[in-house]
Amino acid sequence: MRLYEFGEFRLDPERLLLCCDGAPAALGPKVVETLLALVECPQEILSKGMLLQRVWPEGFVDEASLVQNIYVLRKFFRARGHEDAIETVPRRGYRFTLSVRALGDTRAPKPKPRWLAVIAAGTAATILLVIAASGYGGSRESRIVMPSVESRLYAIGNFFLDRRTAYSVERSILFFSRAIALNSHAARDYGALADAHAVAADYHFGRVALQRKLARSDAIKALAIDPRCGRAYAALGLLAIDSGRYDDALKRLRRAVSLAPADPDTHTWYGIALIARGHIENARHQLYVSEKLDPYSVAATAWLSTVLYLDRQYAEAASYARAGLALAPQRPSLLITLGLAQQAQHHYAAALESFRRYGRSCVTCKSEAAALLAEAYVQLHDGSRARAELAIARADLGAVRPEDFALAAAAAGEWQLFPLPFRMTLVERALAANDPRFAQLSSSERLRVLNRG
Repeated sequence: MRLYEFGEFRLDPERLLLCCDGAPAALGPKVVETLLALVECPQEILSKGMLLQRVWPEGFVDEASLVQNIYVLRKFFRARGHEDAIETVPRRGYRFTLSVRALGDTRAPKPKPRWLAVIAAGTAATILLVIAASGYGGSRESRIVMPSVESRLYAIGNFFLDRRTAYSVERSILFFSRAIALNSHAARDYGALADAHAVAADYHFGRVALQRKLARSDAIKALAIDPRCGRAYAALGLLAIDSGRYDDALKRLRRAVSLAPADPDTHTWYGIALIARGHIENARHQLYVSEKLDPYSVAATAWLSTVLYLDRQYAEAASYARAGLALAPQRPSLLITLGLAQQAQHHYAAALESFRRYGRSCVTCKSEAAALLAEAYVQLHDGSRARAELAIARADLGAVRPEDFALAAAAAGEWQLFPLPFRMTLVERALAANDPRFAQLSSSERLRVLNRG
């Protein structure tokens, strides 16, 4: 058996396991496979095309997946003092720069990449997948490959679902649907598809009512095949959260956690339901579990940063917010948590910059950012700027979180600017009630905000 050693790291190609000083690294199999391709050819430039063929021979993944894997690897090595372990060669590809030593089978003077044949066979694998998905080639021999192809499609679907963008969730739905086309009796695939549709509805990607209907339908199909499908219960739990049925959500998500304890999204959504009921400590535990299961989960990282802020662990909240922004720059709401955590630590210049960045991040973010900036300027005793930002926020109250406008108006002594009714979900009300900034308000002022939700 061949092993690769570089510095304090050892890579096992057969098990796709990377160890650092003997401890296994929490990296996904596709991330390790990307590293293996680079390690097998140290100091050589590998093009993006070669890496895509090596890691995804079925050919159904775009370049963004490779870029994400390279990002994760660089982050991993930088955290351990290897800033330039993976070099980008402009317009050519990537190169692994650390010195590699092959252990075990040392008869060959240089490790011969075992994946060159895979690149040559990439087109054949793609054709085989298309044939299987189309229903042709019904012999026993052709059906043997279906489970492995189905598992690959399932894994790719999960990768895209974790990214939480409109494009990536759409792609996840496509890959889960392809997996179901290969095996219509796989409860996990229907459960995953239900997850994807539920996430699309939660994030308002596409037609929300249709996405909810599809999520419920796929979850029911999954449970009809396997009544113990945890992901199906998780999808139904998320739908219950979105509908404001929090007791139902807690019931379904408890069941999901017991059936699928290794699924990070299940713990994330359970944490959100616990927040709605004001159980912040229990919610924090569930989100920690989710983040540990998948350190690159955007949703878990974002919610964990929020809960840590509510729990007044400001430095840690800021750290997770920055990690979330590194994983998903397209999720600007993390800038709010980051700015609030910085403000709570009296890092006002940094907080102001975070709020300004949020204001520039989308066309509807300016008013919300103005409310946050107004409160920060009050704390800096800059009344003129505070009033100017408050006026911007008031001009578009529909785009401002009620608690942020209330806090800004109260800080500026302008409660009369807060006359309009508004609606808050139970989660939003729980977040507001536990926000450390509410300690600045009197009991009657807090009730004035929360009772108008």
